[in-house]
Amino acid sequence: MAREALIQNEQLFRALIEHSTDAIILITPDGTITYANPSTAQVTGYTPEELVGMKSSALLHPDDQENLKKQLTNLIGHAEEVLCLEYRLRCKDGTWRWIEGTVTSLLDHSQVGAIVCTWRDITKRKQVPAFEQAARELLDAESKFRSLVESNIVGVMVTDQEGRMYEVNDRLAHLLGYSREELLSGNQGVKDLLVPAYRSARARAWKTLISHGASLPEEKEYVRKDGSIFPALVAAATINQERTRALVMLLDISDRREAERRKEEFLGMVSHELRTPLTAIVGFLELALLCVERLSGASLMSTGDLLGTLDAMLRQAQRQAEIETRLVAELLDMSRMEMQKFDLSLQACNLASIVQQVVVNQQQVAPTRRIELAMPPQALVPVVADADRIEQVLTNYLVNAFKYSSPDRAVWVQLSVEGLMVRVSVRDQGPGLTLEQQQRVWDRFYQAETAGHQGSDAGLGLGLYIARTIIAQHQGQVGVESCHGQGATFWFLLPLADEPVQT
Repeated sequence: MAREALIQNEQLFRALIEHSTDAIILITPDGTITYANPSTAQVTGYTPEELVGMKSSALLHPDDQENLKKQLTNLIGHAEEVLCLEYRLRCKDGTWRWIEGTVTSLLDHSQVGAIVCTWRDITKRKQVPAFEQAARELLDAESKFRSLVESNIVGVMVTDQEGRMYEVNDRLAHLLGYSREELLSGNQGVKDLLVPAYRSARARAWKTLISHGASLPEEKEYVRKDGSIFPALVAAATINQERTRALVMLLDISDRREAERRKEEFLGMVSHELRTPLTAIVGFLELALLCVERLSGASLMSTGDLLGTLDAMLRQAQRQAEIETRLVAELLDMSRMEMQKFDLSLQACNLASIVQQVVVNQQQVAPTRRIELAMPPQALVPVVADADRIEQVLTNYLVNAFKYSSPDRAVWVQLSVEGLMVRVSVRDQGPGLTLEQQQRVWDRFYQAETAGHQGSDAGLGLGLYIARTIIAQHQGQVGVESCHGQGATFWFLLPLADEPVQT
């Protein structure tokens, strides 16, 4: 009777397993599957016969294997425990499913002698939060998009590479002078609205959009319905996976262009009005100095003191005239840079010679200042550069070093080769710069407030801004290293030329 009862219980147990909606497998301590019920096929895609003999670890996601191995090892040593875990299982078709697994050790059970694993597919439950989050993000993005379009702060259109417009806002219609219906009718495309000179720029921008999904902002000009022209800053980004349609935003910059035009006129007027008298002043001063030199050779001893005073006054006047000329030149340089009309005359040259010449020139201008020059072993340091502009940068560095350090302190100039680049640096022993000053010192019109300033020539705060722009146009870099109270080192890097040059 006991044997019959045992057989009945085993049959009942097997029937329960065979008809369970949960996938159930039996595995050995090393993970080999010894039994799989029919429901495993629905979860994994493998038949029970295919699963038997397979290592269970072969079905596990690589990121889950280590944790499950540790948990299984602990379970074997504590037979009374039941593990409930969530992990990913690889199906026969290569897809992954999230499984809620229950693992029980029956190794000490004489009738079973295995580890029982129950699998329940929870993939949909796992995906629902992700879908909900994606839906919320999509709704949020669409809401932001609608807000942008309807705010009418900038002109907005949705277009394709051919130039057909699928959506426009009121601001764009107003900028172009058309109604929304006219723009969406398909009778004219974006290319028809562009000034012809900018059509090639649009073609390049679309290549960037297709490659990267977004294009950098650039200025273009559009033709209104009445034939007038208006400038705009244009930025675009693709809005579909195929990158066939893009959201394009136009910011009207007519006011900025007008301000730039007026500023250019103003600077031109300043240049003319200041340069004309300055040229005359410099000419008269040179003649006066010549007369002083001739009079100083006369035998009238009583005129010596007068001549000395006159000479000093004339030289001071000449220096002030030179300062004003330099200020005008800086204003003109800044204007050309902002209008993108600042051109360089690039030629192969020896940077070592340029540095040495600047040091000699500044030593003559400021004979009481001590300049320590450190040069590399090689006599030739070839670069492709505008020698006059590089001299301007280094001169600015030296003038600033003199200006912000004590006259009895030396200034160091160093030229060194660093890999494919060459580095020029100027180090002073002045009060140094704070972190904020180091960040702002390259800005237009910025002047660091410091107690170490020597002399009354404050300048316009354009020198370093111009220096940075010049070096950038040489494909180089500028920088400053300083600790407050311990001086400052201003430097710039230039690419070495491929071929050496002659001095």
